[in-house]
Amino acid sequence: MALACEKGFFCKTEVIEQCSYCGKHFCIRHGHRDKAVCKSPSCMRKYRHELAVVERFAYEDEKRALGFARNYARLCGKENCNHEFYLVCGRCEVQFCPTHISRHIFHFDIITIRGTTRVRDEINLCELCKPYLSDYKKDRYE
Repeated sequence: MALACEKGFFCKTEVIEQCSYCGKHFCIRHGHRDKAVCKSPSCMRKYRHELAVVERFAYEDEKRALGFARNYARLCGKENCNHEFYLVCGRCEVQFCPTHISRHIFHFDIITIRGTTRVRDEINLCELCKPYLSDYKKDRYE
């Protein structure tokens, strides 16, 4: 006996795929076969978020490759900038002139067996890597 769709309350259509997020089986009417995602709002939201992350990483890789190519020519990693590089981004490691990179000071807690210690640190980040500053502010565990 074939499995029945679990997404529709009264739907008893034959299953075509299993959702990769919630694990429920769905029919052609309640999901996307090529994506392996059902049409529930939470699963579609997770799928769109995952797709956006993949697109962001592809964009960053493209910009990083362009920056390294410009650095090889001893130029700033930013497009259309003819200045020589001066500082290195702490995340992507592309070199930039002082106008296209900025220093960020942040604090985080180091949690040990003896207690918590507040530490001050700084990092140089380019415009592309600034959204990841919050990753550096998270607590560190030793």
